Amino acid sequence: MKNIIITISRQYGSGGRFIGERIAKKLNIGFYDKEFIDIVVQKTGISRETIEAKDEKFTNDNIFFNAFNKKHFLSPFNNDMTYSILDKIFDIQSEIIKDIADKGSCIMIGRCASFILKETHKCFNVFIHAPIKNRIERITKQYGIEIENAESQLKNTDLYRYNYCKYYTGEEWGNMVNYNLTIDSGYFDDEEICNIIIKSVKEADKK
Repeated sequence: MKNIIITISRQYGSGGRFIGERIAKKLNIGFYDKEFIDIVVQKTGISRETIEAKDEKFTNDNIFFNAFNKKHFLSPFNNDMTYSILDKIFDIQSEIIKDIADKGSCIMIGRCASFILKETHKCFNVFIHAPIKNRIERITKQYGIEIENAESQLKNTDLYRYNYCKYYTGEEWGNMVNYNLTIDSGYFDDEEICNIIIKSVKEADKK
């Protein structure tokens, strides 16, 4: 295959990170998820705790946005607005994403990578989703989330990701038209999904 960049967007608890990591090992290519945080820490000096707290999160307590009563999004770079830590993280992370893509084949998890690279790089963009019951089962087993908090955490995390993507890119996270492949990890197991994605990437590479 030629150099290929696979971006994986995912509902929280759908297994996107684990699937992406497994594909990267199968293809022997770079893998970036939490690794983005390490690079941002090195480049900015912002504490890891701060970056983790804001990673892919645009919540109703952000000074520019109330997720529950605004239906439109303003640019964070409007002259009347203040440049926030979240803006700085997004800008640095965007530069990192482009730099990594320039270097060769890799898999990137989340962080609006598919939209950031849309005009500059050929990517194969995947969205992984699953029914709530399957995602609850995964996060309680793999992440140790208490069962009584699981559903609200799923919904909140997905909302944060949607808002973050919409605010910074103007695009809709999870809208199937924005992806080359959407796949249900509640229907297929992780290994099957890896094989489906790899086969699809190889077929796309021929075009």
